[in-house]
Amino acid sequence: MAATQPKLHKGIALVEVQDPLVLEEIERDPSLKAFLGERLSDRCIAVQPQAVEDVVQRLQALGHMPRIQE
Repeated sequence: MAATQPKLHKGIALVEVQDPLVLEEIERDPSLKAFLGERLSDRCIAVQPQAVEDVVQRLQALGHMPRIQE
């Protein structure tokens, strides 16, 4: 069986969560759907970089405490 090649993503932001159920909640949120890209794992999803502030504000409104890393 051939090994899976890692993907290199440029120009994106990521949301990574500890609990996969939180990511499912984020994906179901209608106000966040437009900003979300490909799910990269059960705990990580790509986000449009220009939408990071909007995503952070919405996550805070949902009671999450996002941490920004550059």
